Amino acid sequence: MPIEFSTCLDRDLVYARWFGAVDFDQFTANFARYVGDANYRPGRRELIDQSLVTTFEGDPNLMRSMLRRVNEQVPSVVVKTHTVIYSPQDTLFGLGRMYQILAELAEGIQVEVFKDEREALEALRLPHASIAQLLETEDFIAPRLRGG
Repeated sequence: MPIEFSTCLDRDLVYARWFGAVDFDQFTANFARYVGDANYRPGRRELIDQSLVTTFEGDPNLMRSMLRRVNEQVPSVVVKTHTVIYSPQDTLFGLGRMYQILAELAEGIQVEVFKDEREALEALRLPHASIAQLLETEDFIAPRLRGG
């Protein structure tokens, strides 16, 4: 799966790394794993690293579907999730901005998109110089099924 995630309970942060070719079905499958994770908590801050994505199938309709899926993670509850996307590639940055604008029009997820890694970390008030340093110095837990 070209999307992996882990959770840092001390920082109340989920780190997701997208890589290779990513499509909507893979996003959907990963999101199901995410909400089924033993450490899942609605509204936990998210850092999405898209620096290794080679292609992404995305258009405005898929972006709306992704947003709807995220905003409906807890039925009948508005979950305010602060999501920061690090997306250094022009095309993916543009798609990320589209997602950010759609999120601003909906209630729920709050999205920020950055081309600069350090700015993405600063948006989450993380003191690390890089994502690599964040992953090296913090305790991130691999996903596991609830009850498993």
